[in-house]
Amino acid sequence: MDNVKNNQRLLAISSKDEMNLAEFPFTLLSKSNESQETIEFLDWITVDRKPVKREWIVTGSDKFGLPTAADEELYIALMKVSKDVAFENRRVPIVRYQLAKLLGWGLDGKSYERIEQGLDRLSGVRIKAKNAFWDNAKKKYVTVNFGIIDDYYLYDEKPGKKQMAQEELSLSNFSWNEVLFNSFRAGNIKTVDAEFYFSLKSPVTKRLYRFLDKKKYGGKPRFEIGIKKLSALLPLRDSYPSHIKLALEKSHNELMDKGFIKKVSYEKAKNGEEKVIYGFPKAQAKGQTLGMRECLLPGFSDDNFNLYQQLKKRGISDRVAKALVRDYHPNQVKMQIEIFDWLREQKSPLINKSPAGFLRKSIEEYYEPPKEYFSQHERRSREIEANNRIARWMKYREELIESDIANWDKTLPDDRVAGRLKFWTAGENINGRQPNPEQVERKRQEFIASLPKTDEEKWEHVARNYPEDPPEDFE
Repeated sequence: MDNVKNNQRLLAISSKDEMNLAEFPFTLLSKSNESQETIEFLDWITVDRKPVKREWIVTGSDKFGLPTAADEELYIALMKVSKDVAFENRRVPIVRYQLAKLLGWGLDGKSYERIEQGLDRLSGVRIKAKNAFWDNAKKKYVTVNFGIIDDYYLYDEKPGKKQMAQEELSLSNFSWNEVLFNSFRAGNIKTVDAEFYFSLKSPVTKRLYRFLDKKKYGGKPRFEIGIKKLSALLPLRDSYPSHIKLALEKSHNELMDKGFIKKVSYEKAKNGEEKVIYGFPKAQAKGQTLGMRECLLPGFSDDNFNLYQQLKKRGISDRVAKALVRDYHPNQVKMQIEIFDWLREQKSPLINKSPAGFLRKSIEEYYEPPKEYFSQHERRSREIEANNRIARWMKYREELIESDIANWDKTLPDDRVAGRLKFWTAGENINGRQPNPEQVERKRQEFIASLPKTDEEKWEHVARNYPEDPPEDFE
C-alpha cells in the first residue's frame, strides 16, 4: 500500500556502527583524496599493567586512493542496509536508488557514479591495526590487517527508478570483509541514529558525532581526551591546539544546538597538554535502557526494545508486548501504534471498549486504517517530501558549487569573460557605437580584473548558475 509506505518514511532511521571503525579513522574529512596517501594514528595503552604501543594505519589503492568524507556516509548507509537484513550474511543486496535516497543525494546518474566510486575506495582500502583492533569474541586487542569491502557487483539500474521487479532488486550486492563481518557477529557494533547523522552539516561534525556517540555509549555523562589525540583520531590535519579548537568550534556548536552534547570545556592535563572535556545530557540514560533490555528481552535489538516499551505504555501486558515484538515485523507494529494514537486523538469509538485489546488485534490482523487517517497523513507526507526535496536540492546545489570552485583554475579567464564580452559588444553595436579592437581589449581586461578572487566571491559568482528552487526534473 502506497499510503503505508509513505507513512513509514516518517519513522526514525537507525543504522549500526562497528566499534573499531567508530574509534579510529578510516576516511579523510575532505571530499578529495589527491594530496594524502595514508592515515596514521599511534598511542600507548596499558594492558596487564604493561605499556603497549597501538598503531592504526590506513592505506588506499593506487588507483582510487583513500576513502573520502562521502565514503563515511556511504558506510553508514551500507550498515543500515545490513542491519535491515539482521547481518545474516557477508554478502548484502543493494539498490542504488535506495542508497542515494537514504544519503540525500540526487536520484540521478551522477549519484549512482558517486556510489560506485565510493565502493571502489572502500573495497581498495587496507587497515593495519597493530594491538589496536578489539576482538569482542576474545575480549582483547589483536593485530590484524583487514579491509572494509571485499568485492561488489553492480547491475544496470535506471537512475531515479522507483519500482523494479523483484529479480532486479536482488542483483546488485557487496560483500563485507570477513574480519569486519566477524566483528559484527560478535556484537562489536552499536546503534547509530542515521537520521541525526545525515542531518549534520559538515564531515568533521559527522565524524565527531560517531566518535563521541561511542564514548557516551552506556550512559556515560562525561568524556575527556587530549586535544592533539582527538585531532589525530578524527583525523584533522591541524597540530596546534588553537587551530584544532577553531576547526572544532562549528561542530561543537552544532552538536550542542541539537542537544547531543551538553557542554564543551578545555583544561590542562597533568602532562601539560591541553584536553577537551565533553558533558553529555543526562536524559539519554542509554546505559540504563540497554541494561534493562538485556534483562527483559535478551537478543532483542534496541529498536524492538523501544517498540516493547511503547506497547506497554499503551496498556499491553508484558507477556503480550514481548510476543508482538517477537512475532511481527517492526514496521507493522510501528504503523499500528501510530494509527492507534491517531484514533485516540480523534476520540474514535473503535477503541473505547478496550484500547489495548484493539491495538493488539490491529497488529495481529493488520487492520486497514480509516480513510480519514490516510488523507491527513498523505497531506503531511506530501509536505515532508516537498521539504525533503528542497533539502536534497540545496545539498546537491552546494556540491555543484563546491565542485565548480574546486575546478575554477581549469577554466581560462578569457573563457570565463567570453560570454560577457560578446554580450557587451553586441549591445554597443546595436547602439551604433561599434567599438574598435582597442576598446574591446580594454573591456576584456576590465572583465578579467572583475573576476572573483576569494572563495567567498567565487561562491557568490558560481551560485548564480544554480537557482535555490529545485528544477522540475529534480527528484
